[in-house]
Parts: sequence; structure tokens; C-alpha cells
Amino acid sequence: MTVGDTSKGPIFIAGVARSGTTLLRYMLCGNPNLYVPPESNFIPRFFRKRPTAPISRESARRIVEQIGEYGTFWRDWREGRLDPDAFVDGLPTLTPASFIDSLYSRYARQFGAVRWGDKSTIYAGWIDLFVEMFPTCQIIHIVRDPRDVTASSLDAYSGARFFYMDPYYAARMWTTRIGAGLAAGRRLPPDRYHEIRYEDLTQDPEGRVRALCDFLGEDFHQAMLAPQAEALKHYHRFGIHQRVRGHVTTARAGRWRTDLSPADQRLVQRLTLDLLPEFGYPVEDLGRAGAGERLRALALRAKFEIVNLARSVLRMVGIFNPARLLLSLPRRRPPVEGSQDAPSDRPSPGAPPEGEPSSLEVSPATQNEGR
Repeated sequence: MTVGDTSKGPIFIAGVARSGTTLLRYMLCGNPNLYVPPESNFIPRFFRKRPTAPISRESARRIVEQIGEYGTFWRDWREGRLDPDAFVDGLPTLTPASFIDSLYSRYARQFGAVRWGDKSTIYAGWIDLFVEMFPTCQIIHIVRDPRDVTASSLDAYSGARFFYMDPYYAARMWTTRIGAGLAAGRRLPPDRYHEIRYEDLTQDPEGRVRALCDFLGEDFHQAMLAPQAEALKHYHRFGIHQRVRGHVTTARAGRWRTDLSPADQRLVQRLTLDLLPEFGYPVEDLGRAGAGERLRALALRAKFEIVNLARSVLRMVGIFNPARLLLSLPRRRPPVEGSQDAPSDRPSPGAPPEGEPSSLEVSPATQNEGR
């Protein structure tokens, strides 16, 4: 680290969509020493091939211009538009780590923080990349019961834009990404990788946040237990993350028992069966799937594999995040409290709005799956 806190590395939050990554983001932002900006997703896009190699001035300048298209990332930026030439000329070295550290440290300083983090629902598949780029970084991997993740995903992601979302997709992505994060994270020493369950975080916020602060080497602040206060200051005043505006609650744990049909419960549990015990989630007797359910599962699997194949083809032609192509399509949104926020909840240009699970996101763990 050369620009931010020179004694500690950056913090990367990994976890699938609807697992509590946004909740965790605002808990960390409650610590005045820390700041985690809105989801970016662009680090793997620009630096996955040569994460430690020097970059040319022209390449660095071009990356600044392309990052400018990621509207969501800039939602909380307080300065004027970033000048590519001035930013590149101010870099200590022309390397990926220096580029990212300078950008995120500048973001953090706008909020009085000296240490930055980043979070994304695709990052479980990129842990090795972050470790290579930032040898002193720390990884927080948040996990939630995949049956609840599926129920929440079906609520949050519907409409033409999310044509790919179904119980099979949600369960397979959970298994793939959580499995990748688990494998990469557990190769790291305990002072570099920390797993936390959403259910434990919501049931014992203070105990879990204190343990998290111990892991990060940071002081505990009472404001970390009021993420709703941070959310009201930032981007998530509206939309699919509206619940972060309320107090931390356990009310959403176990929702799958009532919100998923018996057939979907069986499907999701079957697809995630191998990993459930790893995190202490119970495997329950949900009955046997009938012939109709098995045929439906085969159809959903075929759809999933077609989407993965499309993702691979689009990547080969240079489209790293094809989900941007879907932004013009309609989506059904969950009810939002208060009409004053509704007009602001529009997709920004560039990357999909934060937390949206792109069917075409590329990560090492998913780019070849289903082929």
C-alpha cells in the first residue's frame, strides 16, 4: 500500500447476491477509519490478465475513462469528475495495485477514512487475484443459507432483465461461487481470511462485529451496529436494498420455509447439498421429487448451461460484462417505502446497479461451468 493506510491492506468483501454484502458494507462504514464504496466489479475486468505487471500511461488513462462509465461506483463520489491525465500523473507507480489503491484511497478520504475496502457479489471467484495484487489484503466472506438466498433472489430479480433468474440458477451460482470462495479463502492464513454467516451476524451483531474488528485490527465503534444510519447517507436509500434502511433483524432468516414452494425447496437443497454442512445449515427431509419436478429441473439446467455458453462466447469477443446490454429491459421492483425515493432508483449507465446478479458475469469459477 502506498497511498492509504500503509500498515494495513485493503479489505475485500465476497458473497453471492442477497447474502448481506451491503449490510456488511455499511457496518464497516460505521467505523470512521474505514470506507467501502458502492460496488465496482471492474478490478477483474481490467487487471485479471496481468495483475502485477506495469501498465503504460496510455493504458492507465484509458482505464480511468472506462471506469467513468460505471455509474453505480460513482454514486457516493463527492468530488468532481475524475480527470484522467491528472489522476495518472499522480500515481506513485504505474502498476495495477497503485492504480486501484490511489483511486479507492481518494474515495475513502472524502469520508474521512484512511483504509478502503471493496465488495461485490462476484468477488468469491476472484480471491486469488486480489491476494496477488495486494499481498496484505484481508478477505471477508459472508455466507447465507442458499434456500433463503434463492427466495430473496426470486423477489428482487424479476422481469425481462432477469430472464435467467430461477431457483436452479440461484442455487447453482451459490454453489459455484461459495465453493470457489471457500477453496481460495481456506488456503489463506486465519489473519487474511474470515468467514461469517449472515444468520450469525443478524442474531448477534455486536459479537460478530467485534470479532470482525479483531480480525481487521481495527477498533470497534458502536456506530457499526447501526448500518441503517450509514445507508441513509449513501446510495441505498431505495430499491432492492431498502431493508438496509431498517434495524438489523433476524426476521428474514428461514424465509424459504414459507416463501419457496415444496418443489423449489427440494431443488435448491439438492443442488447445494454438499456445501450445506460446511456452514452448519441443516439438511432437511423435504420429500421426494416427482417426475414433473425432475423434468423441470432438466429444463432449467439446460437453460443455465445455454446462458453460461453465451457468457463464454461474449467474453471471447471482448464483452466482459454483457449484463450491461440488459439495462434497457424492464424489471419488476419490490415495493419501496415512500414515493420520494422512487424516481432516483434508475439504472445508471455502465455496470448493472449494485447487487444485481449478472447472468453473464465472468469469473474464474463460472466462465466454463456447464460446458
